[in-house]
Amino acid sequence: MPWKGVTVSERRERFLEDYQLNFYAVSELAERFGISRKTAHKWIARFRLLGHGGYHELSRRPHSCPWQTDQGVVEELLGLRKAYPPLGSPEIARSNASAPRRAGAASGVDGGSHPGQT
Repeated sequence: MPWKGVTVSERRERFLEDYQLNFYAVSELAERFGISRKTAHKWIARFRLLGHGGYHELSRRPHSCPWQTDQGVVEELLGLRKAYPPLGSPEIARSNASAPRRAGAASGVDGGSHPGQT
C-alpha cells in the first residue's frame, strides 16, 4: 500500500470538515476515511470539546502512577547519595533500615529491582 502523504492531524481535519458540511452520515464518513464509527464519534466529540486543538494527537502518558516512589523519599535518597558518594544503593538501604518505612519499595534506592527481591 503506497503512502498517502498526509498526517493524522490533516486526515482528522479533512474528516471534520466533511462532517461539518452535513452531506454524509457519520457511518459513511467513517467508511470513506477508513476508521471505525467509534473513532469517528471520538474525533467529533474531541473537536466539539477542544475546537481546532482537537485535530492533534493527545498525549498517551498516564496522569499518575500509583506505585511511584513518593517524592519526599526520592529527595531524601538523593540527598543521602550526594552526602555519601562512595556508598552504593545496598549500603544506603541498610543504613535506612532502622528508619520508619514510607511509600516506596526497597528497589527505590537506585530505581531498579534486584534479583531475589519482591
